[in-house]
Amino acid sequence: MTNLRKDVHKIIMKAGMMILKESRSRMSIRTKSSERDLVTQIDWNVEMFLKEKLQKLLPDSSFLAEETEAEIKDAEKLWIIDPIDGTTNLVHGFPFLAISIALQIEGELKLGFVYNPFMNEFYESEKGQGSLLNGKSIRVSATQTLSRSLLATGFAYNFANAEENNIRYFEHFHRRCHGIRRPGSAALDICYVARGVFDGFWEWYLNPWDVAAGILLVTEAGGKVTDLSGKPYEFTADNILVTNSTIHTEMLSEVTELIS
Repeated sequence: MTNLRKDVHKIIMKAGMMILKESRSRMSIRTKSSERDLVTQIDWNVEMFLKEKLQKLLPDSSFLAEETEAEIKDAEKLWIIDPIDGTTNLVHGFPFLAISIALQIEGELKLGFVYNPFMNEFYESEKGQGSLLNGKSIRVSATQTLSRSLLATGFAYNFANAEENNIRYFEHFHRRCHGIRRPGSAALDICYVARGVFDGFWEWYLNPWDVAAGILLVTEAGGKVTDLSGKPYEFTADNILVTNSTIHTEMLSEVTELIS
């Protein structure tokens, strides 16, 4: 696993260079599920590059990837890939975006990588080995109460007609914490919980490639992940709650109050 981890690291760094280089040229942009759901040629190029290189590392592996293989599947060895989490940020020149890659073996997350090439932040984790940022160990915050916390969230692409648009959750939590940030990349938001910047994060309607790597990173850094009902998070869930562990119960209690 150590050699594989090093090889994946090199591949992701090369993909990051692709993003930096191609982002300086005129981007081909189109929409997917809505006018807010953007995809660029860079997304496609990076995803194809990653799949080609990762397949060579594990020839018997399968893929769950945002642009080309988006159907959830069972596989003994599964790469879960988001070539660019934060495409809207990329289009508008806001440097909060990342490549997110996780390796799941027999249903268990084993490796997780999240890389922001614009800010040179490389997060990586291996099951049972902790989490790192640029080679240095990271841990979740020690914040004990929601009232002293800094939270993060996001809003779905189908915000206008979503069954739950997250506004009432935003308002509810904003009255009970130091503040809420909405940078626009769930993968990085979860990493910022792992490194102790954010104390908690929640969001609706995310996909496996948005969160898989981050889930391993934050749990290995001492955090906790469930859905908003407190059940273990599964890729089929329509919401997620990620915290430093210590404020998790309090946030779940607030959710119960909100929906009661």
